Amino acid sequence: MNGRVLKYGIFTLILLITGMIPMAGFGAQRQNTYVILLDPAHGGADTGVMTDKLREKDLTLNIALLLRDEGKKISDFQFRLIRSADRSLSIAERIAIAGTAKADCIVSIHVNSGFGKKATGYEVYFPGFQQPIASGDQTTILRDMARNKTLNDSVRLAQEMQAELETVFPRKGRGLRDAPHPLLESVNIPGVVVEIAFATHPDDRKKVTEPETQQAVARALLRGLQDYFRKMP
Repeated sequence: MNGRVLKYGIFTLILLITGMIPMAGFGAQRQNTYVILLDPAHGGADTGVMTDKLREKDLTLNIALLLRDEGKKISDFQFRLIRSADRSLSIAERIAIAGTAKADCIVSIHVNSGFGKKATGYEVYFPGFQQPIASGDQTTILRDMARNKTLNDSVRLAQEMQAELETVFPRKGRGLRDAPHPLLESVNIPGVVVEIAFATHPDDRKKVTEPETQQAVARALLRGLQDYFRKMP
């Protein structure tokens, strides 16, 4: 590699790091119009968590629809749903939809269970930082830098979601969690998984089945998205 090419490569890396050159796949550069992809977990034959009064697939879809309706009030937001009805979708189908949505971020909505009968509250997950920045040719380095930016943005989005959900479930936050997720790791855009309460906890279950709580959750998620995009570097 001659000196001129090396200098050009270093200069390009600096511009990408400082945000002077937009990275491919980041729709946040598109004239302040943001596309948000909502993933209501489960659907169809896949009911998710079930109790006598709650089916996860119904609750996740209802919150996603409420969030989409609330989002219509925000002129620079466009919401798209991976599913907008009660139908089954494999993870491969979800990944395919996400791959063509040209979204700026993904919010996957779930209801929690397990961790013992006393587990309560909400959790926000972001995809894990499993791969370090690679060494090698410039193309590989740039790809890994873009991935690292996506992960950092996912953490920022998770922080905003957590802060707003605290207004709905005071002192119920179980912290941000780093975990792999096949959907979020298959597309190079920021994303989070929101686990809204525990279906296995009687108080949580009662609260999230109330329409006013579901509306409050949708509004909290919308505020989290507004905060995230407003603070975009």
